[in-house]
Amino acid sequence: MALEFSPILARRVMGLVVLGLVAISLLIHQQSEAVLETALLDQVKQRANIFMVGIERQILDLEDPLDPAGLQSVIDRTLESNHLPELGFAIFKMYFFDAQGNIMAHSIPGQHKQKVMLAAYTRVFQGEAYLGEGLEYALDPITKRKVPKIDIIVPLEYRGEVAAALEVEVNLEETMALIKSLDDQYEQTILVIVGSSALLILFFLWWVMQRWMFTPIAAIGKVTKDISVGDLSARVEVLQRDELGSLALSVNQMADSIERLFSEQEEAHMQMLQSLAKALEAKDAYTAGHSARVAHFSVQLGKRIGLKEKQITLLRQGALMHDLGKIGISETILNKPGALDDHEYEIIRKHPVMTASIMRPLKRFREFVEIAAWHHERWDGKGYPDGLKGESIPMLARIVSIADTWDAITGDRVYRKGLPVDKALSILEEEQHLGQWDPELIGTFITMIRDEQEIRREIEQDMSMQSD
Repeated sequence: MALEFSPILARRVMGLVVLGLVAISLLIHQQSEAVLETALLDQVKQRANIFMVGIERQILDLEDPLDPAGLQSVIDRTLESNHLPELGFAIFKMYFFDAQGNIMAHSIPGQHKQKVMLAAYTRVFQGEAYLGEGLEYALDPITKRKVPKIDIIVPLEYRGEVAAALEVEVNLEETMALIKSLDDQYEQTILVIVGSSALLILFFLWWVMQRWMFTPIAAIGKVTKDISVGDLSARVEVLQRDELGSLALSVNQMADSIERLFSEQEEAHMQMLQSLAKALEAKDAYTAGHSARVAHFSVQLGKRIGLKEKQITLLRQGALMHDLGKIGISETILNKPGALDDHEYEIIRKHPVMTASIMRPLKRFREFVEIAAWHHERWDGKGYPDGLKGESIPMLARIVSIADTWDAITGDRVYRKGLPVDKALSILEEEQHLGQWDPELIGTFITMIRDEQEIRREIEQDMSMQSD
């Protein structure tokens, strides 16, 4: 991504989507499993009911439908039938009983206890078939395993009334195995469908949210961050007509207001600095001329090393005001014709900090403060006021340091004359690698001054030849 932003919101949104899809999948699976189980069980019940209706017809064909021996023969023939597997279920138990719960015939030989006539059995003798209310489990006498079963009870009518009931305990082991097999297949199908659908939905949602949510939020965040570090020209490109578009417009309006306020404050502060500069010029004419010359040499060196126009402008303005803190130093010290004593020198050494304090309200132009505060730092870390070393000293401050030194040794003072250019250049060359300046930068400055001197000599020669 081109823009940097925290992915927390993206993870939260996509996480909620994933949880939603998982929850929906689980719900679909559970519901489908319940529906499948109910449908198959209903189908088994209906088949069992039809099967038992067929048995009822066999019983009615008997000479005495209530004869236990005849009923037992019907049970035996039914269990020996080859058509049972076609029904899709097995018979666990099958028996007849009367209204008092007495067992009239049973698929399992032997004596059987009288049935307790529950409400369901009472309704059967009122003519209502009972198709089971839920799964039960019984112990298989052969395999000794608990198997699922369901009870189906139908009334047997004889001579216009319910004379007995037929109960079949249907073994659902094969049915439940079939349900599990179908459910496994369905689960795999659902997993493939939901999984592929989820991936498509996630990809589509990510693309939509990336385009309409995350990218605009990141753009707004970047602009607010730029504004917070002083880039008041930063603005959000408004591409949407929604809540985020409104937020972007609000951020731009806020930036306009902040930039306007800062511009007004900076303009007022610049006017104050110009007033201080004029006051300093009246107090110390040398400092004003010195600052102008330092600005000139600084700009020349800045252009020589390829600084951009914006930096050149900052360099010129910063150099013009680099000694503004001297407004707070006594004229007797500033204009003293002789060497300064230790106390006076310590006072002079405070002017970078004083200048930086005056310029500190210009928050967007921190280069002014850096130039003012650190143009007396040294490359070897032995300068003042903070003992910065090497490239930790800002570039513009390093440039002004060289220009300041150059004007100090070539400019005239009350108590001494400035050195000739050639002599001054020799000193710089001798001290180029002794730790006061950036060696590469001072080398470029020396070359620049020599080039200017060469051009000046050529011009003078041309003028001399023309006069002759």
